[in-house]
Amino acid sequence: MEGRVPPAPDGDDTDDNSLPLHSSGSKSLPPPPPSPLLITPPPDMNSETYVIQIPKDQIYRIPPPENALFVERNGKKPVEKNKKSRPQCWVWITGSILVVLALIIALILVTLSIVYRSKSPSFSVAHVLVKYAQNSTHKHSQSAGYTISLKANNPNEIMGIDYDSGGVVTLSSEGKKIATGKFPSLEQEENGFKKIKVFLKGTKETLPKEIEKSMKANKTKVPVSLTLNAKLRVKLKLGVIKTWILDMDVACKIKVNTLGVGSMILSEECQN
Repeated sequence: MEGRVPPAPDGDDTDDNSLPLHSSGSKSLPPPPPSPLLITPPPDMNSETYVIQIPKDQIYRIPPPENALFVERNGKKPVEKNKKSRPQCWVWITGSILVVLALIIALILVTLSIVYRSKSPSFSVAHVLVKYAQNSTHKHSQSAGYTISLKANNPNEIMGIDYDSGGVVTLSSEGKKIATGKFPSLEQEENGFKKIKVFLKGTKETLPKEIEKSMKANKTKVPVSLTLNAKLRVKLKLGVIKTWILDMDVACKIKVNTLGVGSMILSEECQN
């Protein structure tokens, strides 16, 4: 049994004016006529089943609507993730900055607490030793070296003290400077005493008469009064945390029995 093929439309009956126009104004051609369908009867003529053969060029596959939904979902997800990840990134950055600022503020507060809660070290003079040599070219002048032994007390129980280099020490008598030197750079532990030796060099100026007599006296002791002034540069520390450099002035009044052999401290008082 043969299938009927619909007749192809006649090209002469087609009116050009009926063709659809594109947006550009040009006319579009009509779709091509469908190819004839071949209906092949089955071998068994008594059966009512037919086999229809469709040419390959006439097979049009239309994607199901589910594909459009799948593409739409998968296309929007990365954009949504990026939009969500940006606020999260800014949250992490802002949080990190706040943590760093909090640590810096805490460090500053701890340092200020160290400064305001700390106590200045106290000093006392333990011994004065003088070594001098007569200068033959200057009859009334002497070049002397002085060793002042100090005892430093740190009253802070949890804070140590660092004595920075650059401290200046002067020794005077009757208002006249007779020696100068540098305070040594050293560290002192918390809540303890430390012996410090300061080496001073004479100013090579004319010494007061009492100082000169006390230096030359052997049998008869000539007591003299001295003034020691020190401008110190210290740092307080708590573990690894240290303060900035703090200036400290120390003034000591000393009286010794002699500046010669067997020198002893008769009285001393230091203030800062």
